[in-house]
Amino acid sequence: MPELLIIGLGLVLLLTFCGLTWFILSKFKQLKNRLSESDDAMRQTLEKLAQLDDELHEIRSGNQALGKKVKELIVSINGLDDKQQKLAEHDPQSRFYQKAAKLIAGGATLNDVMQECDLPRAEAELLFSLHQR
Repeated sequence: MPELLIIGLGLVLLLTFCGLTWFILSKFKQLKNRLSESDDAMRQTLEKLAQLDDELHEIRSGNQALGKKVKELIVSINGLDDKQQKLAEHDPQSRFYQKAAKLIAGGATLNDVMQECDLPRAEAELLFSLHQR
């Protein structure tokens, strides 16, 4: 009878060991699946990060090119402003108009502008209507 008890106890221990082994293996499979899912998610994240890095590089390159173009345009505009100023200074008639515009901005009267700039009344009135807006 003690032998049966030992055999029964051995069977109970064996069944318990098998159950625990099965439980541990099922948990191991779950962890393995989670790890696989995490690996997939990490891989997708790294791919997205690489894509965003490429897009950022393109944006930086575009911004640099745009900045260069803006600088070129500023230089061009400054050159045009200088040329326009020189043309205005060489045109004797425009000197009168520039002087008249300054007088009007300074609060001069219509008669003052006509006398100072040697302009006819109609031109002086036109300048007043243009510069008083």
